[in-house]
Amino acid sequence: MAERKKRERPAPTPTNITKPFWDAVNEHKFLLQYDPEVDKYQFYPRGLSLHTGKRNLEWREVTGRGTVYSYTETVIPARGFEGEEPYLIAAVDLDEGVRLMSLLHNCAANDVEIGMPVKLCWDKINDDFQYFAFEPDW
Repeated sequence: MAERKKRERPAPTPTNITKPFWDAVNEHKFLLQYDPEVDKYQFYPRGLSLHTGKRNLEWREVTGRGTVYSYTETVIPARGFEGEEPYLIAAVDLDEGVRLMSLLHNCAANDVEIGMPVKLCWDKINDDFQYFAFEPDW
């Protein structure tokens, strides 16, 4: 069987709305948009509050801790992940009340449980970008 060539992993393309988020990730900080009027966070970054439709959002650094809501083991790799399979992708409920998708590192599929506590870790995409990921918080 022919060996597959590993391609470059996809990197984010920051916009004026997402740039503060990606700049923070590259500094190993995790920011969420926060609406002080309703005391709620949102993810992914947007120009308006999901909760009020207003532009009164603030960026706040959060803990990066949460629990696994769901997960899957990927055996057919996405572009840039050739040779890393199998790998885990999880839906994570952050303590701050948002759900997001991410890679789940440092854990075998048979060790993952729904409700398992996780914490942020960092995943280098290339020399210019980091990406957030999660790992067990045991």
